[in-house]
Amino acid sequence: MKTLFRFVVIGLACVMAAWLLAAPAVLHGAGKDVNFSLDFLPDGFHAPFYVALENGFYTQEGLNVRISRGYGSGDTVRKVAAGQFDIGLAHVVPLIAAKANENAELQGVMEYMERDMLAVWVRDEGTIKTPKDLEGKNAATSAGNAQYVFFPAFAKAAGFDASKVNWRVVDAALLGPMLINKQVDVIPLYLLHGPRMIPQAAERGIKLKSFPYVDYGLDTYAEAVFVRSETLKKDPQMVAGFVRASLKGIQWAAERPDEAAKIVVKHNPEVGLEAAKGSWEMTKKNMFTEKAQRDGIGKFEAGKLRTTIEAVYNGLGLKRMPTNEEVATNQFVP
Repeated sequence: MKTLFRFVVIGLACVMAAWLLAAPAVLHGAGKDVNFSLDFLPDGFHAPFYVALENGFYTQEGLNVRISRGYGSGDTVRKVAAGQFDIGLAHVVPLIAAKANENAELQGVMEYMERDMLAVWVRDEGTIKTPKDLEGKNAATSAGNAQYVFFPAFAKAAGFDASKVNWRVVDAALLGPMLINKQVDVIPLYLLHGPRMIPQAAERGIKLKSFPYVDYGLDTYAEAVFVRSETLKKDPQMVAGFVRASLKGIQWAAERPDEAAKIVVKHNPEVGLEAAKGSWEMTKKNMFTEKAQRDGIGKFEAGKLRTTIEAVYNGLGLKRMPTNEEVATNQFVP
């Protein structure tokens, strides 16, 4: 894995160097203001974006980027569609759903994480030993939560009845505390939240464990950077610059994980350093995969994108099944 990781980083560095040399020179002076919304609360998962901000990679592209916390991927998709943000980071599930059900003029421009980290979390108290034990339990989810959308597929693969889990919708920020405080038995959150939640639970004498969907054969795309279709038409240079700088942030953060974690904490003091490190290390493992080596960091592979769209279509019963081209483009990724 280490050899593969070094190979991918070196390859990404070479591509980025060539692309940056080919990019037009950035004029000095006032940059273009760009409002960027994350999918959720900031943590190590978002390290490349804070690295790009801290190291001036966005500024070098003539962009004054402002990063805002998210309230769940579904909320981010709605706000970008409404023009409240210029660019967003969200799971592809609500992006695909908005395209299919509402003909939302949105499109992914950079795949962020090749292998998804979908999972459900429970307290490790001996009562929930397998996914089958989730039946009859109380669960909480946030609006547009990707884990919740894929939950029926996870249940089918794991051999239990999804309809026997009792769900309620809450604010995304409440999920971890509700599980730790024993208000619910199950929550759907990425694996990367473990480095943050596990120590919090341990302070209360509680152990947590997860059931990763990938362990049951669910291989789908995860997060993507996306914009309005109108933005692609009116300001493709801004989109290209944001993607270039973000990819540069990925490269830098991959080579200097400890420094990247410190940058996240500098911009978000509420994030613990160890949690930021753990989250970014876990993100890297799911970003620098064999598929990433083959297809390139940030690119959507046609077959996997089609599989993801079909899974969302079947899982949510969408009005129609969007095409790959409607959902995402690789035109801004080298």
